[in-house]
Amino acid sequence: MRIEQLGNETTGKIIGITDLHNSNDLEQKELIQIAASLSSDVLTVQLLNGLLIADEIHLLSAAQNALNAQQGEYMLSRSLDVEIIVFASAQRQIGKAIDALGVFDGLDEIAVVVIGPDVDSVEKVIRELTRRIGAEIIPSFPSSKERIARIKSHYDISDKEINTISDSDGLESKLLALSRCIVSRVSLVAFDS
Repeated sequence: MRIEQLGNETTGKIIGITDLHNSNDLEQKELIQIAASLSSDVLTVQLLNGLLIADEIHLLSAAQNALNAQQGEYMLSRSLDVEIIVFASAQRQIGKAIDALGVFDGLDEIAVVVIGPDVDSVEKVIRELTRRIGAEIIPSFPSSKERIARIKSHYDISDKEINTISDSDGLESKLLALSRCIVSRVSLVAFDS
């Protein structure tokens, strides 16, 4: 679990990010109901397809951009949770964002984003999600050739683009470079508004 403050201490929000194994084999409807039932304790709870998330920075960037859109009144959607998935998908179409990064039946890896007013409420919601969905995957969003290939394909990122940013041929370095490519695409969603 990663807990960060977004914004400054007086106007900032707390974000919690984790990667869960859906060990209880919950279906889409159940996952959505769990997120909805816990969202009253915080600003938002968003569950995403963890298979297409590069790392925690990918989700931090999406969440920060979603909050900026909310505060700047240029949101594409009507809710912060949908705005997070739109930014995480790095494109502006809500339906396509949900199709790609939304949870679905049989999904094994679930990325979690919780935004709240304080650390305690965010941690409490993440603990409850972990209890109801399944154990945290440690490390979150683990590096693998398969993850890199899947994410490169989804976000249409070339080897040339990754190699320009990567400082070695190791999996960790490649995934970090991939994440940086995605973060730049995430930020471009805001510029297209």
